[in-house]
Amino acid sequence: MVGKIWVAAGLCLALAGCATSRRLEIGARELVPPQRGIYVGSLYYAQEPPTTHLEVPTALELLCDAQPDLAVFGVANPQPEIVADINLLYDTRLQASLSGIQTKLISVGLSGNVSDYYEYKLTKVTKYTISESAAQTVFESMSQKRACYRALQRQASYGIYQVKATYVGDIVFQRKQAIGADGSVALKLNQVEPAIKATFSQTLNLGFSGQGLVFSFVPIVRNVPRS
Repeated sequence: MVGKIWVAAGLCLALAGCATSRRLEIGARELVPPQRGIYVGSLYYAQEPPTTHLEVPTALELLCDAQPDLAVFGVANPQPEIVADINLLYDTRLQASLSGIQTKLISVGLSGNVSDYYEYKLTKVTKYTISESAAQTVFESMSQKRACYRALQRQASYGIYQVKATYVGDIVFQRKQAIGADGSVALKLNQVEPAIKATFSQTLNLGFSGQGLVFSFVPIVRNVPRS
């Protein structure tokens, strides 16, 4: 087991230049694909059994009318909290895929790691959150509405989640500034960049641009998780 851990760490260092191989660890569940219009306090469902596990990414669909202004429920709206940028090149899921990209870099005469040439990150990251008690107040008010009550019954077999918090940010994929000044390197990167983008997109289900996207959320399960 120890040998396998060191192999994984070595692979990470060779491919992405990171110190450890890990998923994003921010106490939230990834939203795939990232999107706008996911509001703190509102109710959504995912086409999966209800679960409290955060490790597996999911997609959300609106359960009933979203309400971006929580003041109508008598609770305070979430205040923004600035969070550090998140380097997506550290994502464990990319490591196996990056081996093929490393080969492509070598084939056009480039040495080094993918992270030597590119930045792929979530920047301007902001967290919005409400308290458990505020979320409960909003849920009780929403569930008393006829449309929401019927939707809760209709989607009872799926995971129904109230959003307690969201992480919002801009997705940035770009060449490092120092690379842009070297014309010969830029020409070589032009040959492999489409493959790099395709690999990242297929592995992480992220686009390469987008501002103000919700990329993860903290859920409160509003129906009973299965054992």
